[in-house]
Amino acid sequence: MLAGTNHFGKAQPHWNLLGPPSEGIDREFSARVEFEREFNSPPVVHIGIAGLDVEGSDAVRVRVRARHIDRAGFTVLLSTWFGSQVHGVDVNWIALGT
Repeated sequence: MLAGTNHFGKAQPHWNLLGPPSEGIDREFSARVEFEREFNSPPVVHIGIAGLDVEGSDAVRVRVRARHIDRAGFTVLLSTWFGSQVHGVDVNWIALGT
């Protein structure tokens, strides 16, 4: 088992969760998280939002998902849509495997 917390936000290259409103089309940001050690096979990853920095002028719309899970890590996929403006997201995760 491994666990961690990562912060993703507007200081990172390609951050696009701040931007012009989208008509229901997700604005997405992805980043790779590397495990401190490799698993023998791809683990099960549970992921959740631990903190948000958003503008209050619109509804808060944020989705977080773990994608492309392999023995060495996974990709965090963050998304928002319509007029939501996201400055940053703190993500907690736990990876369970052998």
